[in-house]
Amino acid sequence: MSHLKGEKLNATEFTDRLRILLPEVTGIEERLKQEFFPAPTGIVSLCAEFGWHIAANFHSLRNPQALFEVIELGMVRGDDGLKNAVATGLIEGLISSSDNRLGEWEVIVPYLGPGSKDYADAWIKFTDTGTISA
Repeated sequence: MSHLKGEKLNATEFTDRLRILLPEVTGIEERLKQEFFPAPTGIVSLCAEFGWHIAANFHSLRNPQALFEVIELGMVRGDDGLKNAVATGLIEGLISSSDNRLGEWEVIVPYLGPGSKDYADAWIKFTDTGTISA
C-alpha cells in the first residue's frame, strides 16, 4: 500500500484507511469524543487508543499485515503531526500495552515496517522498558 506521488498523508486519510481494516476505529473515536467533550479529541490520543486496542486484540485482527502497512505509511508518509501521533501515540501504545507481556511484543514486532521498528527500538532503548524487539 503506497501513497501516490510522495504526497503527505494527513490524520483524516490515515484514520479512514485504518477504519477499513479495523472497524472498531469508529467506536474508539466516538468514545473519545464523549470523554473529551467539549474539547476535540487530539490525533495523538486517538492513535494511543488505537495502539492499545491493536495490542490487546492482536490475535483477532483480520489482516494484521495490511494494518501495519497503514501504520508504516503514517510513519513515513504522514505530515509532521501525523508522524508524531503515530510514533508517540500508536507505537508507544503498542509498546506500553505489551510491556509486561514480552511474548506479545515478540508477535507484534515482525509486522512493524522499518520506520515503525526504528522508532520502537529507539523508544525502548530510551525508556529502558525491558521490552525486547526482535
